[in-house]
Amino acid sequence: MVEQRRSWLVAGRGCAAAGWILWILVQAVAADPFPPAISLSQYGLGGTGWLFSVWVVVLATSPLLLLRYRPVPGPARWLLVAGYLGTWVMAVVRTDEGGLQQSTHAKVHMAGAAAALVFLPLGIAFVLWYAARAWRLLSLLLVAAAAAAGTLVLLSAAGYDTAGIGAPSSWALWQASLVVLEMLLVALYALVVHTVDPPAGRGQQVAPVQSAIHE
Repeated sequence: MVEQRRSWLVAGRGCAAAGWILWILVQAVAADPFPPAISLSQYGLGGTGWLFSVWVVVLATSPLLLLRYRPVPGPARWLLVAGYLGTWVMAVVRTDEGGLQQSTHAKVHMAGAAAALVFLPLGIAFVLWYAARAWRLLSLLLVAAAAAAGTLVLLSAAGYDTAGIGAPSSWALWQASLVVLEMLLVALYALVVHTVDPPAGRGQQVAPVQSAIHE
């Protein structure tokens, strides 16, 4: 049991690390560094679009694997699953070139992206509610920052120049910032998952794992 749980931990942390590496590769291959000229979804177009798909799916897989290592009660599992499914929609269904997102498939892509960007951070926050106090507070701060970035995305989409660089560029900036905040949440989860200790697990399943990890 301990070895099986340890494998979930290693795989989850590996996906989190790979997500950051793939994020850098996606930008390098597209020759469009952060913040992107139009949107992150544009990385999914063209012959190298598969790299974008691998990136988002690998990143979203990490929280689910980490949850297998240290389960918690509450809605975290369903939120993470909803976000994961949204990520697959975003990975498989492409957006429109140019970022207008007027076609049906582009709207489906946008819906998947919205699900991923909303549910994954919330799921992680529900998990880290059971982490050490410092990490719980940090996760809440990151979720609050993500909510602020999401609000700016919506305002920019409505035509407001929220960053002083024009509404379209502002939209791309805040969308990319929202994704980075989500990546930071995944990284935080991967780093501090060993501190997650739900009340139902104390003295039962969690304690043996903690003992094995600290040996």
